[in-house]
Amino acid sequence: MPLDIVMPKLGLTMTEGLIVEWKKSEGEEVKKGDVLFVLETEKVTYDVEAPEDGTLAKILVQAQETVPVGAVVAFILKPGEDAASLTIMASPAKPVAEVPAGVAGPAATGETHPAAGDRVKATPLAKKMAKAMGLDLVGMTGSGPAGRVTSEDVARAQKGAAEKAAATPSAPGADAPAGQSVNTPEAEGHVVPFTGMRRTIAKKMLASKVEAAQAYMGNTIDATRIQELRKVLMPHIEKKQGLRITITDIMMKITGAALREHPVINTRWTDKGVLFLPDVHMGMAMALDEGLIVPVIRDINKKSYGQIAADRVQLIQKGKENKFLPDDIKNGTFTLSAMGMFGLETFPAIINQPENAILAVGAIIDKPVVVAGEIVVRPMMTINLTYDHRAIDGAEAGKFMRTLKEMLVEPLFAL
Repeated sequence: MPLDIVMPKLGLTMTEGLIVEWKKSEGEEVKKGDVLFVLETEKVTYDVEAPEDGTLAKILVQAQETVPVGAVVAFILKPGEDAASLTIMASPAKPVAEVPAGVAGPAATGETHPAAGDRVKATPLAKKMAKAMGLDLVGMTGSGPAGRVTSEDVARAQKGAAEKAAATPSAPGADAPAGQSVNTPEAEGHVVPFTGMRRTIAKKMLASKVEAAQAYMGNTIDATRIQELRKVLMPHIEKKQGLRITITDIMMKITGAALREHPVINTRWTDKGVLFLPDVHMGMAMALDEGLIVPVIRDINKKSYGQIAADRVQLIQKGKENKFLPDDIKNGTFTLSAMGMFGLETFPAIINQPENAILAVGAIIDKPVVVAGEIVVRPMMTINLTYDHRAIDGAEAGKFMRTLKEMLVEPLFAL
């Protein structure tokens, strides 16, 4: 029997996925573990692998098409099978229960269309887009299974409406801003379409700036002792685990310890009040080609430096391989963003909601400082806290920063 390749369900809230590109062509032989296609949700991109050896006999869903979870997107013929055993269905499968990536799911039995007068069937993303664009889903032609309206259908409808509006003649100067000619030629350049991930980033960043009362404070730290701590830990962790511990690992561990002493920083803003969280789940801001993502190291205050380093390496590897699952990036309680690798001394960071604070860590740079009345050169590092003033008062934020400075200047205080 041919093996059905379905749109996997990567998390509890995932309802559909976009096939970004196929890595294998129709008729091509594949090995177990080969990447078949790249899918994208609102949160992550993910490489879907072949579950078995065989031939990619038929691709049902093309690149840049969105289908529901559980929909059959392709068939693989196992070794020894021929095309005669392949039955092509008219449309992908209907959504099914949670399906691991690449595992077979039931094929569709045929295509259906919504009856006249039925409620418009549309994907959640399509509904959000239509609402944001002020478009009516009624009358919109759906290209998804069973006539379901997809985000691509909404985008096409919006483009059509814009082209129609542009073609409609208007009175000279009617819609032109003051001082600008209506005949101004379109700017040169090219448009890169938004990905689901980029839309999510844009929505979250804008919501954070609009909804949170973001306030800022910073401090400059003598990083001598944390550099010495890294030198002490490095050979031990490298010998035991084959990993190199970084300043970021040490910063996350010590920041977690400071958060335990100031629980108001480790909170979330809710409609009912400020939610105090018992454990510290540290978000680690990470840049991917597709955009910013914040995977989470859980229970960081309970882990050793070696365990934190191992978690960081694993998350970085997942990012490189497009293997992040939604569970990898949710339930963070505080985020640390390090930009020292770019040589940045200081920068403000935007709160990763629903968290109430984020720490921005700059590069360690040798600078002249006054110690005991003498000018000496020390490795200095700037840290900046962004916090939601709705939940955290300035005095509480200041106390946290004072404790964090004490622990960084003398890491033994973090034990």
